[in-house]
Amino acid sequence: MDKGEAGIDLTPRKNIRPSFPRWIPGLVLLAVALTIVGLVWFLATNSQSFLEADQAVAEREELGQKRFQLLGSPISSAGPDQTFIIGENEYTLFTIAFDGVFVDVVSRGTPPDLFDQGVPVVLEGRWENGPIPVTEYVFPNGANDGWWFAADRILVKHDNDYRKDRIDDAENRGQPE
Repeated sequence: MDKGEAGIDLTPRKNIRPSFPRWIPGLVLLAVALTIVGLVWFLATNSQSFLEADQAVAEREELGQKRFQLLGSPISSAGPDQTFIIGENEYTLFTIAFDGVFVDVVSRGTPPDLFDQGVPVVLEGRWENGPIPVTEYVFPNGANDGWWFAADRILVKHDNDYRKDRIDDAENRGQPE
């Protein structure tokens, strides 16, 4: 051991390596980057656009099989003559309107209790083109153009946070002309 004039140890020290491999920080950075990319991809592919019925009809070719939310008002209540059981599936058939444009709807399941004629609804599903599950059915006062909206969820919103002017507008624009 070499001691200087003041009694201080001047022997060179050996470098001590870190106890974990040098590639660990790179692996952590890669994991964070992959998580961010995965989150962005999930949000981009699982977001749903909200369209009024007239806009959805105008864009149905572009929408194809993409899921989206559709706004309109039923032009009739969903009565027992509009509900059919095929196999183990229950279908309710009705038509919605918005700005004079009609959309035929095949909904899987029973509509919620608040579902009624003229009350705006938001439907979640996608466009279908071709025969409906109940082939002999004709939508009374409906579009009957071969296109129909396959809905698997019906939302009827009413709470204390709504804007009355938007609800009134949707009710007025959702009536058949």
